Amino acid sequence: MLNGTARKSGERLSMGVDIGSASVKFVIADESSSRVDIKGASSFTVPSGMIQEGIVKEPRKFAKLFASKLSEYDYQRTSAVISVPSNLATLRWVTLPLLEGEELRDAARYKVKRHLPFPVESAYVEASAPSADEDDTTGQSLVIAVRKEVIDSRAEALEIAGIQVVGAELEAQAILRIVERRLSEQSALWRDASLTIIDVGANTTHMYVVQNQKLQFIRGVKFGGHKIAEALVAEFNCTLNEADALLAHPETKLSQDGILHLRIGDLPARVSVQQEVDKLTREFLRLLRYFRSLHPERSYAGILDHVIVCGGLTSLQGLDDYLQIVLGLRVERAKPFAGMIGKFNRETFETVANRQEAFTVAVGLALSALAGRNISIGDDSVRREFAWARSA
Repeated sequence: MLNGTARKSGERLSMGVDIGSASVKFVIADESSSRVDIKGASSFTVPSGMIQEGIVKEPRKFAKLFASKLSEYDYQRTSAVISVPSNLATLRWVTLPLLEGEELRDAARYKVKRHLPFPVESAYVEASAPSADEDDTTGQSLVIAVRKEVIDSRAEALEIAGIQVVGAELEAQAILRIVERRLSEQSALWRDASLTIIDVGANTTHMYVVQNQKLQFIRGVKFGGHKIAEALVAEFNCTLNEADALLAHPETKLSQDGILHLRIGDLPARVSVQQEVDKLTREFLRLLRYFRSLHPERSYAGILDHVIVCGGLTSLQGLDDYLQIVLGLRVERAKPFAGMIGKFNRETFETVANRQEAFTVAVGLALSALAGRNISIGDDSVRREFAWARSA
């Protein structure tokens, strides 16, 4: 988490900002008693070249776009937690001494520096509290390292827009927070269940395997929702933004034969996207095979038959059913707004309700911001330090 000034509960609202390669999504939230109120949610397209390899190259232009979108809401005094792309982070389980704070971070830096694809001095490094038995002096810790320029450029862009950035968190952890929040409402058996999560982004799809409440596996492939949108661009000679809007329309549906049913104006239309969707399923099956090759069968038995999907494309009607049939697995959507109260205008409600899976990361980040409201910050509050928001 990027250290920031603590604030009293109720003084500010909290925001989660999911900064993707093609679009930005944000969610404004507040909490009363045990209920989460969603005060606002929106998204906007990022011009090509503005974000490269996770770095905001034009922070002032980005800030202008963000401030313009945020001006639609009367919530200017808002603190935010921002996303860090999972594929730009290095994660490693290591054995560390039972330390805390800066001592633990120093030990983590020393332990992982030879495993990083970038100099440890140019990265923010954080480690979860080591998990150990009572008499042990060391324990297993998940160490995360991210290049400083990825986090700093994102924080700078939002701060120019007048937003106080109080944290940075991996997309993976934001998604896990949504999934675990949902599982916590079920039986103890389900709360401890292991599962697989597929996050379909615009250009990259990630697969996460969670086992025994630990993130055991994370991999990304260069394939996302834009591949489907590009098929519509070629078929209807429209722009990519127009194709994305067609995919997001609530009446658009994917049938089990890979045909996309939609409307162009007042006319019904059909286009085959089976080749593109099958590419997604092949990549996922390849990741499954790779995961299985890393672990003996007894270590993953029963965890690869339940899949939760999220990301913009997964809001497409029929996609979950298509994946379930092709993969032979039980597939369900993340539903990040479940159990929350939405307090925004009808137009925004309809937009969000029809594609809430696209806001999974943003909602998870907003919940992180809410959880951090009453956290006191020490003398090093002026330092920007990336941290795992909670124990993995």
